[in-house]
Amino acid sequence: MGLNGNEEGEEQNIFTRDRPPTRNQKRVRQVVVLAAVVVVLALVWGYLQGGENRALNALSPAQREALFQETRDSFRLLCLADAGPRLPQRCQKQAEFLLRFSECDEACRQELAPALRSAVR
Repeated sequence: MGLNGNEEGEEQNIFTRDRPPTRNQKRVRQVVVLAAVVVVLALVWGYLQGGENRALNALSPAQREALFQETRDSFRLLCLADAGPRLPQRCQKQAEFLLRFSECDEACRQELAPALRSAVR
């Protein structure tokens, strides 16, 4: 034992006193933790949003073209028929998906516009 009844290597500072955190300190800690959680969630959300783009970019050009044509044909059949869009939410999702393709030129965008506008209403 040392001089003050402590084990060797332990020192006790008699001039400091552990105090519980104040309300402001607790609030600052809570805000910091909450901000960190929000940042992590935003990063995860951003990463997941880019997943579809990464998957499209990983396709070979032939696969990508085939997927684009198949999705566009499906969109035209379901959303541009004479009776109008039967499933507006489905049409919106397909339109948003088709916009991710570089193959979707200006004519394609104009064709998709009604499905995107009707989703906003």
